[in-house]
Amino acid sequence: MFFNRFRFLLCIVSFFALASIYSNQIIINFTFICMTNDANDTITLSDGSVRQRYDYSTKEKSMILSSIGIGTMLATFPITHLIAKVGARHPFYLFGLFSCIVTALIPWAARTHFWMLILFRFFQGIAYASDFTTIGKICVEWAPLREISFFIGFLTVFNFWSSVITNPISAWLCESSLGWEWSFYAHSIVGSVIFTIWWLIYRDDPRYHVVVTEKELNRIHKNKSEEHKDAKRRDVPYWEIIKNKTVIVCWVSAFLDITSTILLVTYAPIYFHKVLKFDVSTTGILVSIVSFSQLPFKTAFCITSDRMNCMPERWKMLFYNFFAFVLCGIFYAAIAITPWREMIVVLFCLVAITSSANCGSFYKCDNFVARQHAHFVISAIQFSKCVSLFAAPAIVGVLVDYDEDVRGWNEIFLGFGALLILAHFVFWAVVTEEPADFTKSRSEESIEKTDMTTVPCSTVTN
Repeated sequence: MFFNRFRFLLCIVSFFALASIYSNQIIINFTFICMTNDANDTITLSDGSVRQRYDYSTKEKSMILSSIGIGTMLATFPITHLIAKVGARHPFYLFGLFSCIVTALIPWAARTHFWMLILFRFFQGIAYASDFTTIGKICVEWAPLREISFFIGFLTVFNFWSSVITNPISAWLCESSLGWEWSFYAHSIVGSVIFTIWWLIYRDDPRYHVVVTEKELNRIHKNKSEEHKDAKRRDVPYWEIIKNKTVIVCWVSAFLDITSTILLVTYAPIYFHKVLKFDVSTTGILVSIVSFSQLPFKTAFCITSDRMNCMPERWKMLFYNFFAFVLCGIFYAAIAITPWREMIVVLFCLVAITSSANCGSFYKCDNFVARQHAHFVISAIQFSKCVSLFAAPAIVGVLVDYDEDVRGWNEIFLGFGALLILAHFVFWAVVTEEPADFTKSRSEESIEKTDMTTVPCSTVTN
């Protein structure tokens, strides 16, 4: 029925589910603009003055945005352990519905009290913690080793697609008679439908899915160990993974890459509107263009990383890492020294394009090194992402005194540009395509030790 390609249909539906959770939390990035202009809702301060209810200061906006990161940070490892034990199907579905319900209640929370809004954003962060663990689980169970870059690249680009879809929809709803509240209601309704479809078609083990043919199953399992194929046989060696130097460097690289991306996605609407002085409608279109610009390149990077055979895997990963860190860092720093706003928009696009090569660099390296334990490694990247969700607003809160503070923004662009370039050379020192020792079962290690002791003897005999 699916011509031995069901895994790709599952990948597409999973992508929309991942995008739904992320869209739910970034709606407010754009609606900040519309909420501030909502003159129908005011509050009386302690000194008797009247203020628009949603006219949040830069510090308050940073608190609203960083509360997502705190929720995700606290929930990542419990959810990772839960999904490792029971699979992704039921937990991810429940967290997805939870995210949709909380999103629908955000306008009520904002009207009720500032701290109620912070609490509900915290709840959104808890739901978001299930995203990357689910990505890792899907890649481990459903992705053939030869297609790992495609699966990682396709599933991890959900954040940019979310911006492409969410920003113009939010802009349209903000300026319509429905009002900014319907940005939250609409996403909640659509997300609930998407998660229900995902739950109906997803299974944690392709061996037990009724539409997966034997031919497709053999392709999924090609060159995988028995422990890789069977989740019930896996005991995650957490400590061995945590102290592996390649994994550590990949995690640091992921943190820098993700933090720079979050700054780009989260603050582009504010930067374009407040600093570059584009109007609301134009801002929505430009932010979507920036997000969309990377998508064809992301696809190209993923496909070529899997299909290109003219160089060893190690050099391929370094090649893509050069795009994702060195070139991205150069374009990031260039934003600070460019005086023309149209050129700054182009540089935002170039940052998005070059960063999309990460699917062939540290993401791929992590999967090669961790193999059947990649779900834990990728969930740890999720932890670094939630730290980024906290760190990025905190950095902006410290360095940017007000939305139009050009000097503060430039310090951020220059600083991250330098860090990204430096990270490439650290990655160069440790990158490898070989599976780590912790991926091997005790029987495999015994066989290897036996081979190492018997081969020299046979050579002497001959």
